[in-house]
Amino acid sequence: MNIETEHKEIIPLNDFELGWRWKKTHNPDISESEKNQILPVSELESKRLYKIIKYFEIEGNLTEKYTQTDWISASQESKDKTERFQKQIESILKPWDEDILINWHRNITLKTTKKIFIKYWTDFLYPSSDDVTIISEKTNWIIFYRHFEVANIWTKITDRNEGNNQK
Repeated sequence: MNIETEHKEIIPLNDFELGWRWKKTHNPDISESEKNQILPVSELESKRLYKIIKYFEIEGNLTEKYTQTDWISASQESKDKTERFQKQIESILKPWDEDILINWHRNITLKTTKKIFIKYWTDFLYPSSDDVTIISEKTNWIIFYRHFEVANIWTKITDRNEGNNQK
């Protein structure tokens, strides 16, 4: 399944409720070209996308086609812990190179690249306040981040019969 975003529903980052997270005063390291890859969607589009994302938030809908990690520490307590989580998600998600959707609430969603998310994950996921679902556009993986600084990653199980039909 591919989750398509309506291009006409992309709004300016400055108009996005959480857009302040990528302003120079908050994150002086992010470049303009990187910020241009963070694409918030309108409230209407977010609600439409949330109807799809909500399906993937139900564990029973994932158990047959996905496998999950244990809960992973996503602590921002120190640079070492931040980098450890970054390396873990980089490793787990390495097989896939596709855009992603990040959903904080049914009316707060954006689209970005996996690379931008991994590089700036601490701007996307705030401890104490954010419960977030991150899903790849081709639904190959889903990350559930919880405000108490843990994440659970579900990855699609590849077809074990692939390649068995070759002669």
